[in-house]
Amino acid sequence: MKLEKVKNTKKGLVFGSINRVAGLLLPFLIQTVTIHRLGIEYIGVKGLFSSILTVFSLAELGFGSAIVYAMYKPIAEDDTKEINALLKLYRKIYRVIGLVILIIGLALIPFLDIIVKEECPGNLSLTLVYLLYLANTVISYWMFSYKASVLNAYQRYDVISNISTVTLLLSSSVQILVLWGWRDFYAFLVVMVLATVVNNLITMITVKRLYPEIKCEGQVSNEVVDGIKKKVLGLLTGKVCGVTRNTFDSIFISAFLGWTQTAIYSNYYYIIFALNSFTSVILGALLGGVGNSIVLESRQKNYKDMMTLNNIYLFIAGFMAICMLCLYQPFMSKWMGPENLYSSHIMLLFPIYFYMTKMGDIRGVYADAAGLFWENRWRYVAEAVLNVLLNYILGKLFGVVGILIGTILTVFFVAFLGSTQVAFKHYFEKGMKKYLVIQFIMLAFTFLSGALVYSVCCLINYESEILTFLVRVVICTVLIPGLYWTAFHRTAEYREARDFIVRVVLKKG
Repeated sequence: MKLEKVKNTKKGLVFGSINRVAGLLLPFLIQTVTIHRLGIEYIGVKGLFSSILTVFSLAELGFGSAIVYAMYKPIAEDDTKEINALLKLYRKIYRVIGLVILIIGLALIPFLDIIVKEECPGNLSLTLVYLLYLANTVISYWMFSYKASVLNAYQRYDVISNISTVTLLLSSSVQILVLWGWRDFYAFLVVMVLATVVNNLITMITVKRLYPEIKCEGQVSNEVVDGIKKKVLGLLTGKVCGVTRNTFDSIFISAFLGWTQTAIYSNYYYIIFALNSFTSVILGALLGGVGNSIVLESRQKNYKDMMTLNNIYLFIAGFMAICMLCLYQPFMSKWMGPENLYSSHIMLLFPIYFYMTKMGDIRGVYADAAGLFWENRWRYVAEAVLNVLLNYILGKLFGVVGILIGTILTVFFVAFLGSTQVAFKHYFEKGMKKYLVIQFIMLAFTFLSGALVYSVCCLINYESEILTFLVRVVICTVLIPGLYWTAFHRTAEYREARDFIVRVVLKKG
């Protein structure tokens, strides 16, 4: 079966964008209500325990990505029997993973006081809050979450997004009512757990309706199992890398600086999380189609498509990063209050951090679709070790600034440059020099454009923070695309990207 890649990508982008808008606004409201009804320390509690439980996701070892990758070929060949066998294997693995997380999670309880620098605010029971977060994680593995792999493999990101949007709207509405009316943090967490249950049940019912022929039955061959094991070993190191990058920052800040600093960092990082949610819509909508192309198309065509998509994506990432630079402080000041702001030199590091993590995203989609998990294993290990070491050393010396700089250095030198070398050596086999030249041109241009637009925006400082923010939004919206167009509209890369967008928009299939 050749998937309707353009049609599925379009739908994935539309409904994924709706989901991300909801995923941005609703948690933002919850964050705001939590601060005003309970206190900013509760944001630190949420950030820390979310980070700890994210570490437990290492138990998943990357089986999900490996199974989805293994499904690309049988889907392309209409081999329902093989898909069913893979899904059965996935269900068994997830049940074991849930049990492992539960055991490890319970064993960690006596050590919580070492991780947490301060007492829980509002006389909260540290153990009970932790157990509710643990229950949410375990339930996500035990209740049908493996079914989502079918939707991912068939490139039905639109369906996944719609399910997430519905459950997010319902759960967030109830959580806001609970926080506003009763100021009950425990009830807030119970609703979180129930939302996970509902989301997984809806996913199971939807997959059964869309793909009634897909069932958990059959046996996967030893050859396929061996291939999955090898990819999982590579993915495990990737999981470690992702966890050290995104969660140890909060854990180190909590250990070194306490709840309040963890909360302020979480608020600033929330903006990165929100923007990552939007870029993940693009990546998620592309992944299934790219996997299908890896099976059916030539490497030369995939390289050309990757370069075109990369140019479009770098403009989007650059636009977001410059907007962050110009809008962060007035937005955070109005949202959190001036007493909860970082200084400008700390704020500057967040847009840099964001853009560095985006530079290799499109190439990463092709590497994942090509199954280069094992080939990336040493790069993953190097990034994880270096990131933890730099976070600890620089965090001890310089606090939040040191932690951010350590992560930025690791992302650029190991994650971006290292994974680029792997992808071109083991899949594309040519064109790395051109790819890197374009990346560095776009990086330099983004820095220069950011400096120019930021200088203009700094001239805009009205007494009204809202007016300052809105005028800066207009400046960014007009000036950033104008600078990009002026610099690149005569280049072949610009014309290819423009023509690609026109084809995708006009094509109905």
